Order: sequence, then C-alpha cells, then structure tokens
Amino acid sequence: MKNANSFDFNIFDSLEDAVLQLENKTNILNVNETAKAWGFVKHKELLNTISFNEIDQLAKHILNNEDFEIETNIYFFEGYSKFCKLTFKKEYQLLILQDKTEFELLKKVKEDFITSVSHELRTPLTIAKGNTQILKDFMKDNQFTKQVTKIEESLDRIENIISQLTLLSKAEFGEYELKKELINPTTLYNEIVKDLYEKIQEKSVKLHFNCQIQSIKSDKFVLYTIFRNLLSNAIKYSYDNSDIYINFLSEQLIIKDEGIGIREEEQKRIFERFYRGAEANNYAKGSGLGLAVVKYLCELANYKIEFESKWMVGTTFKVVFYR
Repeated sequence: MKNANSFDFNIFDSLEDAVLQLENKTNILNVNETAKAWGFVKHKELLNTISFNEIDQLAKHILNNEDFEIETNIYFFEGYSKFCKLTFKKEYQLLILQDKTEFELLKKVKEDFITSVSHELRTPLTIAKGNTQILKDFMKDNQFTKQVTKIEESLDRIENIISQLTLLSKAEFGEYELKKELINPTTLYNEIVKDLYEKIQEKSVKLHFNCQIQSIKSDKFVLYTIFRNLLSNAIKYSYDNSDIYINFLSEQLIIKDEGIGIREEEQKRIFERFYRGAEANNYAKGSGLGLAVVKYLCELANYKIEFESKWMVGTTFKVVFYR
C-alpha cells in the first residue's frame, strides 16, 4: 500500500468528482473541495456519511485492499441522494465518486420517449395494416393491387423500424436480461431461412451452410437477431444468382457474400444507426438500423463483431462468441 501522505492531495481540488483518501480502512483522511461540498468530512467514518445497497461489497474490497467499481444510487445521511459511479483505488487508498445523476435522468427521458412513441405509433399502424388487408380481400378491380401492395410493404417497414428502435433502446439502456439456453444452430438457421424465404427467392441466391457443432449456449433471441440481420444484409446486397457462405463454428459465426461490398471510406460508419452507404438505396431498401442492432446485441452478449469488405467484390462478417 502506498503511503497515504506521499503526495499532495490538493491536486484533486479542481475536479468535479468527489475524491476521498482513506486511512485505517474506512476513516476519511482527506477530501477535495467537491467531496467537502457533498458533506464528506475529514477524520469521520465513511460509513457514517453514506450508504447504498452494495456498501458491504465496498467495505469488503477496502478491507481486502482490492480495487472496486460500481454504478449505484448513493444515499447521504444529510438527506439527499445521487446516482454515482463509485471507484475505489487501492493505490493511495482513493475513493472517487462521479455524479451521473443528470446523465441517468436524461437517459430515462430518452428511454420513456422511445417507449411512448413506439406505443403511440403501433396502434394506428395496426389499424392501417388491418384496413389494407381488408382492401386486398374485397378489392374487385385488380388495377390497384400493385399500389395496395406497396402500401402494405411500407407499413411493414415502419413496423420493422419501430421494433428495431425498441430493441436498440432496451440494449442500450441495459434493460434486456440475457436468458441462456442450449440452441441447435442448424434449427436456428432453418428458422431464419424460412423467415427470409421471399428475399432468397427474389434474388435467387444460393446459400451454403456449414455447421460444425450440434449446440451452443446463448440467448436465442439475441443470437437469432444477430444471425438474421447479418444474413438478411448479405442477401439484400448480393447480386442475383450469387452465392452466400455461412459457417457456424464452435467459437464464431461467419457469413460471406459476393455482393456489392462496402466502400473503404464508408466502413467506419456502418454500425451507426440510420446510416446507409451512398449507393445502398440503388441496390436494396432498408432503414439503416440492422447493423446498429447487431453491434449493440454483440456488446450485450459479450461477442465481438468483425468484418472485411471490398467494393464490388463482397463482404465477410464474423461474430466471435467468446472474447
């Protein structure tokens, strides 16, 4: 352990974060100006100033002289609370509290907005889709069939965008809880192919599926969405009558197409939500959310997403399951 007095503690006074230096385990030796403003006092017991749900974990790490980090609501005995990132650094026995209350409030507002908008849009969307189906069922004049079909396709795209945004919101705000189970990759692949059947037939692409494992432990919804979005993109941006190669290995999923590829200057932006390449619309319709969803779900499941691409040659996406 470093000597508690081996450096000038005043260097922390300009920081917006509260910084405390401890001695004799949980006694407060020094506080910077921010910590003083928050109610921390020199030579007072830390545990007599604040409390939070995981305080026993903090005390254990301090007693064992181990680094510790957590984000949680901190309750101050003076009668207020803050949502903080709390970090204990065993070197110099420093406890740092970063106030993230405003960030959490903004996140909550954003989350509520997306949830509210999604809910408000789904009701009229459902009504519009229902009436479109009624039109198709009772329409005697076939001259408008093409127009009604286009309306139906547009409504499907809107519904897909809403679903993708809702999923992004859950992943981004950490609200989706992984539910791991044993999954048969071949069965999963067959379900996805059935779902994408019309796209496959439209492009007349040939899929080559190679699976070297009988099962994988993962969250089915997460794995299905990642797999489906990547395969859907490969189909959309492939040339007619071309080949797509899918290799499902023990530690990775590889999807390789022989399509239009991605321009080098656009590759750094492909995981941005709503981003589409300059010429993407010339080849396929889309919302620009598919890869953003893949990226977030890979981070959620602790997977790594990689890709290689050459313009007008093809693209290979690789999902590494365990880092």
